[in-house]
This record gives sequence, structure tokens and C-alpha cells, in this order.
Amino acid sequence: MVAGALAAILAIVGGAYVGRNLLFDDSITQAPAAKKQKPRRPAVVVFHETISDVSLRYPGNWTRRPSPEDSVPLIAVAPDGTTSLLVGVSVTGLEDTATKTPPVTTKFTDALLESKETIRLLDPPKAVRLGGLPGYRYRYTYRSRKGARDHYFLFKRGRMIALVFQATPSSRLDAVQAQFDRVVGTFSGAGPS
Repeated sequence: MVAGALAAILAIVGGAYVGRNLLFDDSITQAPAAKKQKPRRPAVVVFHETISDVSLRYPGNWTRRPSPEDSVPLIAVAPDGTTSLLVGVSVTGLEDTATKTPPVTTKFTDALLESKETIRLLDPPKAVRLGGLPGYRYRYTYRSRKGARDHYFLFKRGRMIALVFQATPSSRLDAVQAQFDRVVGTFSGAGPS
């Protein structure tokens, strides 16, 4: 009889405990918590280099990588890692009037390319005006990673802005050229637009 009474008391206390927890359990009465969503990436990212006051837009799904040098303010890589963009800014010492003289400028840019690594030009250098800035475009393959580049040298107030679009392997250059051209089309030599 004592055992039965003890069992009944335990059942009542246990039932009260469970019932109380059900009444005061917020998780039962509240809506289920929403799953944490990853922040959505923008369709495009606006990059603004403040010293030379130039900007461009690149695909939002590209990942920005840390740069090893202050003179390279942007390195962005496509999700598959086969294409990338590098923006570099350096002091040239060339006056703006000199950058309008093709022999002076191409001698300067040719020397820069030759000093880097073994390259093979796909097209002759082409004079361009991009975002209001004068410059030259080079398309070439390079031996070190068997890749190809669409490389712009642009000049503004004694500085050179380099836009380097890279495809690896070099056979991918034609396939990604339209995407590179879209990014180039967003370049502004007068800051963000």
C-alpha cells in the first residue's frame, strides 16, 4: 500500500512537471525559427580606387582576394577559378601630354610587358580610350601558367591604371571575352558612376 501511494505521488508530481513544462515551453507556442539564410550577393560589385579616382563593376559572384601589394588594390576571381581580374595603380612619371604620344607610351608599356615574363602577342597593341582615359590594350598568352590576358594600360595624372583580365588555360580567353568586355564597359576614369 505504501508502494502504491508512493507511485501515485510520483505520477502526480511527474505529470504536473510535464504539464507545467508544456504550458510554459515557448518553443511550442512560437512559430518555428526561420533558417538563417546566407547573405545574398549583389549581382555586381562596384570597385572604386580612391587615389586615382577610377571605378568599375565586376560580377558579384567573383571573390575578392587579399592583395600582396598596395599597388594592386583589387584581385577578384571567378567561382571556377579560371578567370580573374586585377587592378593595379602605379606612378609613371609620364606627363599627361606624353601619354598622348603613341611612340612614348607604347615604348613604356612594351617594356613593362617584356620585363614580366615570356609573352606572345595575339594582336598588335591597340590604342584605346576607356572611361575617358587614354591607353593601350594588349592581348597575349604567357608561358608561366599557360594562360592568356586581356591587359589595359590607362593613364591619368602621372599614374598608370592597369586592368588585367586573365583566363587559364589560354584556350578559355575567347569564351570569357564577352564577360571581360562587359566589365571593361563599366570602367569610369572619373570615379563611381
